[in-house]
Amino acid sequence: MKREEKVIVTEKKVKYFSDDFKKEIIREVLSGKYTKTEAQQIYGIGGNSSILTWMRKFNLAPKYNPPNKPPTPVIPMSPIVENGFEELTKDEKIRVLEKALEIEKTKTMLYETMIEIAEKEYGLAIKKKSEPKRSKKLNR
Repeated sequence: MKREEKVIVTEKKVKYFSDDFKKEIIREVLSGKYTKTEAQQIYGIGGNSSILTWMRKFNLAPKYNPPNKPPTPVIPMSPIVENGFEELTKDEKIRVLEKALEIEKTKTMLYETMIEIAEKEYGLAIKKKSEPKRSKKLNR
């Protein structure tokens, strides 16, 4: 007696959407008219992350900030730098770079202070030891 096997073959159609259509869907999702899942079902969009991929493609993906985390502060660029750093004179470049260095030094000082407080208040060992342990192979 032969065993019969049923094989179901389905063809999956790949749908291509125009950029204008994708942008319209993104607008509807961002406005709150539909969720991403609802828009996928209504418009027959396949894939679990198609709409998110489109948002990223058009640089429209919303920035996510966890509920207990304050937003990251944005340090505005100098209008001179936005117009093109290469076009600046040497004196202007020096002035812009000195300002950027000052900002980075302030950030570093702030981070180091936060680490010191965390180590003292919570007993955490955050700073990496300056000298790593040598492996036994190297000691021979």
